[in-house]
Amino acid sequence: MGQWEDSIVRIGAPREVAAGEARVSMTPASARDLRKLGHACLIEAGAGLA
Repeated sequence: MGQWEDSIVRIGAPREVAAGEARVSMTPASARDLRKLGHACLIEAGAGLA
């Protein structure tokens, strides 16, 4: 394969910044599923509070 064969994919979920925004891009279930696939999930503090 190549140099990326053993690389970890890091997937981020930023907090909402727009006024009235109440969505977040990752749920606990989707983060769990991504971790099972071997990826790292990075969630910004405050994401999902709105």
